[in-house]
Amino acid sequence: MIEPDPPDLPPEPEEADLSEARIVEARLERVSLADERRIRLALLDVELRECDLANLDARSATFRRVAVTGGRLTGCNLVESALKDVRVEDCRADLVALAAARIERVRFVSCNLSQAGFQGAQMREVAFEDCDLSGADLTSARFEHVEMLGCMLEGLRGANSLRGVRMPWTDIVENAGLFAGACGVDVL
Repeated sequence: MIEPDPPDLPPEPEEADLSEARIVEARLERVSLADERRIRLALLDVELRECDLANLDARSATFRRVAVTGGRLTGCNLVESALKDVRVEDCRADLVALAAARIERVRFVSCNLSQAGFQGAQMREVAFEDCDLSGADLTSARFEHVEMLGCMLEGLRGANSLRGVRMPWTDIVENAGLFAGACGVDVL
């Protein structure tokens, strides 16, 4: 089972200065960075609870040992970012842009990732568990040790890029039409 390293936080982390481009060893609760422009934002050893990152433009960001729980990442732009040891749980992350991102030891649990863009992303040791990936775009994404467990894949684009993904047999059977289409098989 893929499990990222959790944030390494002191017992009483200091309050973070949200105006900084680099946030280190912080617990953030109900903070909003919605609609802000934070190119190359760095989150290192950070825990975010119920935070709003909707439409945040954080291209080329670095997230290392980050836990995001119950937040909103709708339309968050993380194109060409590096995510390592990140856990995203119970979040609304529809339309999140992770194109050309490097995603390593990341676990998405019970997230709405519908219409998410993973075009050209490199994923290594990543798990998607009980996530809605309907309409997501995986075109040209590369997978190494990636698991998809109980995910909704209706309308998934780039299904032919799923080489290297592991799924339970029941999920494969449930999505047989999607896989047949990706292989060019016409269903009678």
